[in-house]
Amino acid sequence: INALVCAAMLGGKGAKVLVLERNDRIGGCMRTEEITAPGFVHDVMATTFVLFITSPAFAALGEDLARHGLEFCHTATPTGVLRPDGSHAVLSTDRAANIAALNKIASGDGDRHGNDVGGIERNAGLLFGLLGGALWSYPTTKLLTGEAWRRGPRNLAAFLGEALAPARGWLETAYTSETIRALWAPWVLHAGL
Repeated sequence: INALVCAAMLGGKGAKVLVLERNDRIGGCMRTEEITAPGFVHDVMATTFVLFITSPAFAALGEDLARHGLEFCHTATPTGVLRPDGSHAVLSTDRAANIAALNKIASGDGDRHGNDVGGIERNAGLLFGLLGGALWSYPTTKLLTGEAWRRGPRNLAAFLGEALAPARGWLETAYTSETIRALWAPWVLHAGL
C-alpha cells in the first residue's frame, strides 16, 4: 500500500511512475481473500485501512479513489476474539456498551477498558507523535520537551516508564479475563509493528 500511495501521489503531481510488484498480487497487505472457507472472504490486515483513511494521503487521494469506485464500509463491531474453548468478546464502537459487555465477562475489566481507552485519548498527541516519528529527531525532541514542560519531567518519565512495560505483564495484571486479554493482545502486537 505504501508504494501504491506514493505512486498515486507522484502521479497526481504529474510524474511518470512505474510500480513493480515483487509479490504475486498487487496491494501489499490490503486485499480480500478466502482464507478460512470457500465463499467466506476476509479483508486481510484490515487494520491498515483505518490507518490509511485517517492519513493525509487519503485526504489527498480520497475523491479520486471514490471516483474510481473505492468505498469503505464501516461497521459498529470492528473487532472481536473467539478462543478455542468458545469464549468470546466483541468490541463495538460504543464505549458504554463495551464497558458493560466486558464487565459482564469479568467484573471490573470493562471499567479498566474504559480507563485505558480514556488514557489513550488523553495522551494521543504524545503516543502517536512517538509512534509516527523518528526517535532521534528534532520533532521528537520538541514533542518530548513540550510534554516535559506541560507534565513536569518526573510525570513524563513515569508515563514513559509505564508505556515501556512489557504488554504481557500489563495484560496479566490489568485484566482478570483470559478472553479480554486475548481481545487486547493483537492491538499490542500491532503497536509493536
